[in-house]
Amino acid sequence: MTDILHLLKIDSPREAVYRAIATAAGVRRWLTRDADLDARIGGGGEIRFADGKRITRIRIEALEPAARVVWKVLSAPMPTWPDTEIAFELGADGAGTMLRFAHRGFDEADDLFAMSATAWACFLISLKQHLETGEGTPHPDDALSRAAGPRRGFDRSTTRMNHETVHG
Repeated sequence: MTDILHLLKIDSPREAVYRAIATAAGVRRWLTRDADLDARIGGGGEIRFADGKRITRIRIEALEPAARVVWKVLSAPMPTWPDTEIAFELGADGAGTMLRFAHRGFDEADDLFAMSATAWACFLISLKQHLETGEGTPHPDDALSRAAGPRRGFDRSTTRMNHETVHG
């Protein structure tokens, strides 16, 4: 198995970082403006992109206030995501937070894995910006969506760009 790992210092208290990750209102400020979460262990969530055409469904596996949030991916438009786990570990760093992010359970470090790692890096920077400045860049305002233009994606079977893969 292969994992995406990121480490990010955020100049914001752990409680604020936790709220941004563990609640629908928080997620809408940095990941995507179109998201719903039932913020309880076992609760479900939908993280939607491309005008609701690309939906990632999750189940909340862990909620430890100011410390840890874990999502289990139930289904997703990216074929390598189902059954993976997304974990946010929050550590104290002075008055701020050290965020240890992991997206675990990929079978291989292929092109879709690399694209996912890049996307998470962009969205985690959006999380940092949201918490430090009050302005994140959730989808559709994120750098990747703006750079890609309309309806671009990756076709794993041919390793060519394909409009339908990412945006349906």
